[in-house]
Order: sequence, then structure tokens, then C-alpha cells
Amino acid sequence: MNQHELYLFIVKKHYDYDGKQHPSSGVLSSVQFVVDMLNAQGLRALMVTAEDGNSIDALVAQYRPVAVVLEAIWVTPAKMAELMHLHPKIRWTVRAHSEIAFLAQEGCAVEWLAAFNRLGVDVAFNSEQTAQDWAAVPGLGRAAWLPNYYPLRQTRRPLERAAALHVGCFGAIRPFKNQLIQAMAAAAFAAQHHRSLVFHMNGDRVEQFGQSNLKNIQAALKAAGATLVLHPWQGHTEFLELIARMEVCMQVSLTESFNIVSADAVSMGVPLVGSSAITWLPRFSQAPTGDVHGIVEAMDRAGRISVFMNHEALEDYLCEARKVWMRWAA
Repeated sequence: MNQHELYLFIVKKHYDYDGKQHPSSGVLSSVQFVVDMLNAQGLRALMVTAEDGNSIDALVAQYRPVAVVLEAIWVTPAKMAELMHLHPKIRWTVRAHSEIAFLAQEGCAVEWLAAFNRLGVDVAFNSEQTAQDWAAVPGLGRAAWLPNYYPLRQTRRPLERAAALHVGCFGAIRPFKNQLIQAMAAAAFAAQHHRSLVFHMNGDRVEQFGQSNLKNIQAALKAAGATLVLHPWQGHTEFLELIARMEVCMQVSLTESFNIVSADAVSMGVPLVGSSAITWLPRFSQAPTGDVHGIVEAMDRAGRISVFMNHEALEDYLCEARKVWMRWAA
């Protein structure tokens, strides 16, 4: 490991349906967190964005890195073979950000990742479970675990309890996010405690047939007499201020590889109810994904004790994540 060597992380630019570049995404934030951590550890790391696979050669020629990590699956195997021929001394890695259930929604994911392995490209996942699952299947090739990192803060003091119960269930609206049952559980919890409910979500990232999810969430909350607030996608700093205003956050997802929103809640000292898909989250803060009563029970447990437990658990995860990345760079 040479401190003058550069590790280059390349993310594909993301555009909205109207052609405008999206200012923030989970992948963009997660990669920047890793780059910042590596630089803090004394390495040289840089994140750049590319229009498409044809932009990579120029970026590599410009920055002359010792290693390139292509974040997510967007470069074709043919382009990858071409880049390896042009830059044979570079260590190439393709890092996927999905677990198997979500990977199944990406048409060429398995075919391309297996092809990368045959080319000699390192294949990595940000989920340890997915890396293990992939490597267990004959013929798919090896897989490494290159985890997410997160700039964890000291938890804030809790806010004064408001008259209404403000619950945050943020992130893109997708089927695997399991948001309908969380809205129903929040409504049931508020009713049990004789409080009005204000349910907060992001409203401008409705993906993978999430329109039906949103329609049913709106109907359930309307029937319960609750208020639904749809927030625009925000930069990370602004989003932290929003999430800090929640009394509790929910991320009872069916599948997750890390979940930055959960880390945001923990970092801001907000009680969190998640699922077993968020592997670093203590069982105390996890709820069953298909049981309203079980989610309500988890919401009853959420409080200052869970805040500190969640913070310690995330700290332990991040300590291991640093070690994994430093071994990768060695």
C-alpha cells in the first residue's frame, strides 16, 4: 500500500425522467462516505461520475489510478474487456449494491457479473450475505465483501414530544421497501396512544411499480384519519435536519444491503424500527415484516434505550467496515 497511489471510484450519472441530473442518490452518498473514510485513513481516494462506459477511459487516463471501483452494474462486459486491454496494470472491481432479491429485478445482473469474473475483474457486493450467496453457486465465480461506510455522529438530545406523532418512512417508494404495512402499523400505534399521526415519506422517487404502493398507502392513511406528507428528495445535510424532527423512523424492509436512511436516524438520535434485513441493527429494534401487531410492539420498544443500542451496533459495524477496506487496499 502506497499513500501516493490513487483509488478511483466511478459512479454513473443519474438522470430523472425529465432528463435532469439527479442531485443525490443512495449510491452516490454511500460511495462518497467510503472515499472520505479512506482519505481519513491516509490513503488517496477520489469519486468521479461518468456519463457512460465510454467515459471511463478518459477518466482513467486523467487520474492514473492504481485501482478502479465501478459502482453498480452499468458497464457491459465487452466495454470492461476493452478497458482492461487499454489499462492492464489497473486493478478493476465492479461493486454491486443489491441483495439477491433486488438483483433479480436487474435484467443482465447475473450474466454480467459472472462475465466480469471470467475476465479477471474483481466482483464485490456491499452486502456480506450477498457475497456469500454468490460465491456458493458453482460457475458464478468469486465475490468479495466491500461494505458501506457511514460518518456516524454523536446522537442528539431527543426533541420535545409534539401533540401529533411524526413518523418517518423515507426512501424510494418500491415494493421491497414494504411501506404499506408500515403506514398501517403507524396508524394502529397512533390510535393506541390516542394521538394523531403525521406520516412522512419521499414522494418523488416512485420506482419499480411503486405507484400501486403509494395509492394504497394514501388510502389506508386517509381511512385512519392520518396525514401523509410527501417530501422531495434532498441532499444529505438537509435530509438529516428533516429526519431529526421525527419521533420515530421506520425501515421495516423486505430486503436491504445496508440502508443509509436507518443510519441517518441512528446518527440523529431518532428511535428506529427496522427489519432483520438491516443486519447491523440489534434484534431489539427489528420488527417482523408482515405483522402489523409485531411492528406496533417494536414501536412500543423504540425509545432512548434503543437509540443507544442502535448507535453502538452501528459503531461496531463501521469499525469492521474500515478494517475490510484497509485490507482491500493493502
